[in-house]
Amino acid sequence: MKHHLTLIVFLLFSFYSLNGQNISRKELRYKPINLDEAVLQLTKILPDTTQQQVLSMTEEEFLAGTHLGLGMWIRNNWRLWRGGKLANDFKTKGIFHPDDMSGIILTSYYRHLHNQDLKIEEQIDYYREYWKKSHEYRKRLETDTEFARQEKIREENYIRERNEELKSEFPIGSHVKTWVKHSDFAKLTQIIGEIVEWRVAVAKGGRLGSPKGPEIEHEYFEAKVKVLEFTDEKKRKRIERYNRMTNNELWVNINSIQKIE
Repeated sequence: MKHHLTLIVFLLFSFYSLNGQNISRKELRYKPINLDEAVLQLTKILPDTTQQQVLSMTEEEFLAGTHLGLGMWIRNNWRLWRGGKLANDFKTKGIFHPDDMSGIILTSYYRHLHNQDLKIEEQIDYYREYWKKSHEYRKRLETDTEFARQEKIREENYIRERNEELKSEFPIGSHVKTWVKHSDFAKLTQIIGEIVEWRVAVAKGGRLGSPKGPEIEHEYFEAKVKVLEFTDEKKRKRIERYNRMTNNELWVNINSIQKIE
């Protein structure tokens, strides 16, 4: 269901027949000027089949499944990044980030379909409070040395715990699929292999909260994977050469590893 919703952006460029009415390209290109129009426009341009799926989802599932699909389409095509009329209307309400704008639109659309109270003021207050706390947090990181030290420790411990959880999902001997580089231009290809060893690596340079916040050591795990299958055999030599493979093994970042379904 979530996968279907990420494809909504592509469906929007087609003609739909909704409630017996044809939606023209001109109507499809219309840019709402306020929240009410935005919600109404979504009810016009999304097909009945999609709206039925939305009705079967929780609000959390819908928002998680649409932020990078339909949400991105809204942000780009309704000029939320470029100061269109809809963006300006949000700014008069104290909402300035396009992600927050599309979040309110999607939340309101979901609640409209479910005949729920949109709670607009509550939504707006949520984002205002978020940015207020975020600003206060950044300022404290920059001015309170002991607070910054404690937050650095907390964040680094959280990173370690998260990595341990990820590692526990892939014990030695697990068969996995992973994307690996085969050139300096971030070109990737997939392999299937077996985890034979784990090691800890450290990346430096990131800061917590703001450019002036404490520098964080980002620990992460790397798995030594014995390759069982090159999904693109033509790239085998390039993968071996680029990753300096020995014994048909190479190191990969834990975040690139996936379970084989």
